[in-house]
Amino acid sequence: MQVVILAGGAGKRVFPLAVNKPKPMFRILGKPLIQYVMETMGEAGLKDFIIVTGHQGEQIRNFFEDGSKFGFNIQYTYQKEALGMANALETTKDLVENNFFVVNADDIFESFLIKDMMKKFEKSDAEIILSCKPVIETWKFGIIKIEDDRVTRFVEKPEKGKEPSNLAVIGVYIMTRKIFDYYKKVPISDHQYEDAIQKFILDGNVVRAVSYDGFFSAYKYPWDLFTINEYLMNKMIKKQTIEDNVSVSEKAQIEGKVWIKDGSKVLENTCIRGPCYIGSNSLIGNNSLIWNYSSIGDNCVVGFSSEIKNSLIGDNCWFHKNYIGDSIILDCCSFGSGATTANFRFDGKPIKVKIDGKLVDSGRDKLGAMIADGCQMGINSSIMPGVKIGPNSIVGPGVCLQEDLEPNKIIFMNKKSYVIRENKITISPEKKRELMERLIKREKK
Repeated sequence: MQVVILAGGAGKRVFPLAVNKPKPMFRILGKPLIQYVMETMGEAGLKDFIIVTGHQGEQIRNFFEDGSKFGFNIQYTYQKEALGMANALETTKDLVENNFFVVNADDIFESFLIKDMMKKFEKSDAEIILSCKPVIETWKFGIIKIEDDRVTRFVEKPEKGKEPSNLAVIGVYIMTRKIFDYYKKVPISDHQYEDAIQKFILDGNVVRAVSYDGFFSAYKYPWDLFTINEYLMNKMIKKQTIEDNVSVSEKAQIEGKVWIKDGSKVLENTCIRGPCYIGSNSLIGNNSLIWNYSSIGDNCVVGFSSEIKNSLIGDNCWFHKNYIGDSIILDCCSFGSGATTANFRFDGKPIKVKIDGKLVDSGRDKLGAMIADGCQMGINSSIMPGVKIGPNSIVGPGVCLQEDLEPNKIIFMNKKSYVIRENKITISPEKKRELMERLIKREKK
């Protein structure tokens, strides 16, 4: 059976992480998310893909080409504008067979779901197979009502109290070519795809559902990457793996499930506490601490006395005496000495992030910065929790950044903030010696 992979979205909700690359090309453990999707489908025996591309889609085409080097067969279509799933699927009309899978390019799930759906399709009279799992926040999802395993109703994001059940549809479908006719029977909208399936049901066609209790996470907001990263690290890093040509000082500590790729170097008094991932040809400097599901890309330098905690770092990044906590930092960023990402509110409340001009509750009490590629942080700068920085922007020395910074901007401290006056404080050499002696005595106690 063919698999249609939807990869054409503009990624507005994950700004600034998809400005210069498609959402599905975000890399975790050295692989783009879309590759994990294809490999999961491959585990179920499916290797024929139609990828619907859009924003920066040439990056996907250039990376995978015809798919042969990955053991797949790939065809491509192009969605001119991000006009929803129905519009994306319409671009495949001349390529798909009678029935086919539809999946999102950056949803992560387990292969047994695909196998269960295929079994259901083969043994039933259904032309469409949905997958579902119970949720609490029903108003955020497409919700279905089922009798036995037959779907009798499908409502996209129902109002609180009006949901037909608590069963949310997750983004894996077996579809029929007949769905293209049903797009014409419902109004064009953001939920045209779901409305077409509901119309298909109302016309007496058979739609069935498979319950799923495995891992599923959709990359809808930047912080979803932490959930996906944790799952993939637990799945992929089963033991401590230090590849060839890796140099680790005898005075360094490597603890737990840590994967260090070839050519990297770990210097004295550094601690890497797994699960963690270090890419190829990276240098982890003296007295550094990397821990709690952190991932460092290729060709990075984590300089002296830096701490990186539960963060995703791209390639070619530089750090020196920094704290990076619960943050996402793309390629080619550099942090001056003392630059810090704050990741916790004083009141301990969940951190809200501005998405399309509205504050969205991340649901996380720890969330640092989200920084696009090519950015620079000046010495002793600070970035407040949940702040986003667009590509090729600079945060000047000493700046405390409390609001998002758009792409290609520079922010500096205003010189008017400084006060310069005559120095009337003098300390004699004798007084300095006296103070030093006091300090020495205090330290000895």
